[in-house]
Amino acid sequence: MKFGARILKTGIAITLALFIAELCKSPSPSLAGISAIFAVQPSIYRSYLSILERAQGNVIGAVIAIVFGLYVGNDFILIGVASIICVALLLQLKLENTIGLTLVTLVIVMDSPGNEFLEIALIRFGTIMLGLVAAFIVNLIFIPPKYEVTLYQQIYTTNNEILKWIKLNLRHAADFPLLKKDMDWMQKQMTQIRGQYDLFKEERSIRKKDMISKARKIAIYRQMILCSQKAIDLLKIQHRYENDYLQLEPEKQELIRQQIDFLTDKHEQLLLTYIDKVAVDLDYVEDHLAQDPKELMDLFINELKLDEDASAVDEYHLMRIIASIFAYQETVDYLDKLIHSFKLRHKKDNKIEISVTEE
Repeated sequence: MKFGARILKTGIAITLALFIAELCKSPSPSLAGISAIFAVQPSIYRSYLSILERAQGNVIGAVIAIVFGLYVGNDFILIGVASIICVALLLQLKLENTIGLTLVTLVIVMDSPGNEFLEIALIRFGTIMLGLVAAFIVNLIFIPPKYEVTLYQQIYTTNNEILKWIKLNLRHAADFPLLKKDMDWMQKQMTQIRGQYDLFKEERSIRKKDMISKARKIAIYRQMILCSQKAIDLLKIQHRYENDYLQLEPEKQELIRQQIDFLTDKHEQLLLTYIDKVAVDLDYVEDHLAQDPKELMDLFINELKLDEDASAVDEYHLMRIIASIFAYQETVDYLDKLIHSFKLRHKKDNKIEISVTEE
């Protein structure tokens, strides 16, 4: 975990929760700080969902604890039994994300002194709820991170690394141990990118105009992620069937290399076009959207027609290579359509102020 806004928000939420509990003269203000730790979320929308879920979980935990404390008992064995019942009920209600804080609430409430059990139990429960409210206030007041900026920069950085390896592999200049290590890094990056995409998608816009623009952007970013994944798939196929590629005739290798080079260059250009680093060229778009990869298909068919003795290439492996190129081309072409539609038809909403690197 990196030191960032969420860590700062957690510290501020704990401080605010303790401060509010002290103002309310709670006998156990530390309980508010503990509950605030569980409630800090990376976005306002997730914070809203979190406080609803945790409030429900805490009410369930407190009710079970009070019922046990008043009518059954509150020794250590009964606290364990009540915890089991509470967890089972939370799982049944699909509130498993709240189990940690709910059990803390249950144990603290059941551990209240016997003479004034109900009063102390309710005070402790209220103090825990104060912590949830404090965490929500902090999430609401603090300016949320720029998820779109981070998302684009992660996509661009990861994509550059993928395309670099594709080009090196095409020219037999790849360091295989380093490539294998980087491929693991790429998959981890894709997982992070999808998480960042979810955060960006969950952001809520107030104005209807902003909602429409946001929906277009979501579609573009979803396609960007798909393009990067297809590029990784192409890289894996390249790496796995490199020997088959090398057994092709030089002119056939050149045909495949030209097609992949065209797609990778186009992919990189599209990412820069989205942030207005490359001007939109309508003629270029129309020319290349209609490009027919017929030569690649002819190459595959011709290889199939050769006798087994005349061709040293495994047809199945060649088919995998060409299929991965086609799959990558389809996603890049669709990204092309989305970005140019966004830039040409929605000029009022298409200004994207993002740098390709972190500032």
